[in-house]
Amino acid sequence: MGPRMDRIAVTTLLAVVCCGVMMVSAKNVETSARSKRTTTANCKNVEQFFLSRNVSMTALGKGKGSVCGGECCGDETEDLLRKQGQRDFATLLRHNSMSLQGLLSFTAATLQNHVSDLSRQSENKTLLLFTQVYKGMAVLSRDPIKTLYSDIRNYILVNTTQAEISTGIDIKASVSQFFTDFFPLVYHHILHINGSQDFAPDYKLCLKKTTETILPFGEIPKQVSQSLSKSLEATRLLLQAFTIGTEVLNTTGRLLVDEGGKSNAECHEALLKMTYCPKCQGLVKHAKPCSGYCLNVLRGCLTKYVAELDSPWNGYVEGIESLINAMKKNKEDAGVNADAAIRSLDTKISESIMRAMQKGKDIDAKVQRNCGPATFVKRKDPPADETSTPPPATSKPRSTSARSYGSLPETQLLHFLTSIARTRGFYGNLADTLCQDENFAEPRDQRCWNGERIAEYTKTVVDVGLDMQKYNPEVKPMTNLQNVDPRVADLVDKLRHVHHMAMSSLGSSGAEVDYMQRDGVEGSGSGNGADFEDNDEEYNTRGSGSGYGPISEGEEDSRNINPIFSKGGKSTMRPPTAPTGEASTVKSSLLVSVVAVALARLY
Repeated sequence: MGPRMDRIAVTTLLAVVCCGVMMVSAKNVETSARSKRTTTANCKNVEQFFLSRNVSMTALGKGKGSVCGGECCGDETEDLLRKQGQRDFATLLRHNSMSLQGLLSFTAATLQNHVSDLSRQSENKTLLLFTQVYKGMAVLSRDPIKTLYSDIRNYILVNTTQAEISTGIDIKASVSQFFTDFFPLVYHHILHINGSQDFAPDYKLCLKKTTETILPFGEIPKQVSQSLSKSLEATRLLLQAFTIGTEVLNTTGRLLVDEGGKSNAECHEALLKMTYCPKCQGLVKHAKPCSGYCLNVLRGCLTKYVAELDSPWNGYVEGIESLINAMKKNKEDAGVNADAAIRSLDTKISESIMRAMQKGKDIDAKVQRNCGPATFVKRKDPPADETSTPPPATSKPRSTSARSYGSLPETQLLHFLTSIARTRGFYGNLADTLCQDENFAEPRDQRCWNGERIAEYTKTVVDVGLDMQKYNPEVKPMTNLQNVDPRVADLVDKLRHVHHMAMSSLGSSGAEVDYMQRDGVEGSGSGNGADFEDNDEEYNTRGSGSGYGPISEGEEDSRNINPIFSKGGKSTMRPPTAPTGEASTVKSSLLVSVVAVALARLY
């Protein structure tokens, strides 16, 4: 009985074990099938997302990718997503700087159009002055006047596709040439020579050569030369600075796409892991990266750009602010204000004629000593008698008044200064700006993608500083980080050049100050902006921020983009009072004209 009972017990035990194994196997099969169904469903959920990126999901069972380890992506798919991540990041940067680029371009166009229009209005006033007052010189003075004003407009002509302004014009030389060509006309007027006679070519040439010796117009040509050259140089430099700023912003985004080599491989892998790995695992909800995780990745990727460009950009902003503030402070003084210099030009020309007429006897004596008695020839095409017949209607300049001069676009410049001041630290704060946007990252840092799963991000978030990147848990600094990319170095040089030229143009003793030491290469940068206080009602501006998640090439996004102002609060300012220089300029012109007529009758 004993052995038999033992065999029965063993048999029973084996039956129980076999039954249990079969039950477990059946349960595992069921679990595996359920898991496979879940995985398939999850991948189905993100299939549309991959199609929108022109990327095909890896067929299930064909292997998981080495980076994401997700069922929906194999290594081949991850390679495609890695490149897409680079393009997305570059697009993100371009969208982020789009409003700033638009601000620079719009302000440049506004300022250039204003100065060009102002010069045309001043030209018309000058031509009208000669038609009404200095009739004997009206026809022959047209060419010198038009040449001078044409040089003024061409001097500030900026090609928005090039940072350099290519012009061979020297404003001082243009002013000197104008008064040189003008002297024979004025001397002819002083001598009351009949309009049918002109100076002989040799005698006219002698008059021109001795203009600087005789000084018929006194110090007026020198004053006009200095005011026009300095103010137009400042305007041209400002327009050039706007173009350079746009170029820097554009180029930075392109460099990220261009760098497809191994030197930036860790950044590209980190972008893949942050942006697309959740989708490779079939995650749809809560798939945005945690803000801390986002900061580590973007700070690691942007380190070399931040280190090289942040401080020069701050100096660039300082240079622009200094130029515009100098223009605004000197509304009635030419200085660096092209408005004042151009508005007063017709009055200065009239004053120069008055001065020559007042000193007519002295000028005649000097001419006799230098060139001898005047010699004449008959004009081939004598001008019409302008004392009785006005110029043809087609060539008559339109009448101008105090309202003809457009005022300096101070409201636009005020808005620009407020906005550009907020971009101090643009590169230093770039990662923060992008990662604080709820459309791109999860600001609460909970129930978000932390690089491994949907959970809280618990790793240390490193600072933006270059030295801190060695502690970055997501992107390690490259070994060649100290070797500056020549393309980045070129952008740095251009930004520093703007700062240096702006300070030099203003005669600042700080033109050679190394602002790298002031701001620091790690400048986290925040600017308080320029302070204005004029005497009118308040002018309020408010900035708002937004950022973007990954965007495929060619994809349009209708959301309003203004992330560079994301840290800007309400800024209360007063608009400038209406300029009063126009009325005084017109009054001066009328007074000069009356006196000139009286003097003309004395000779």
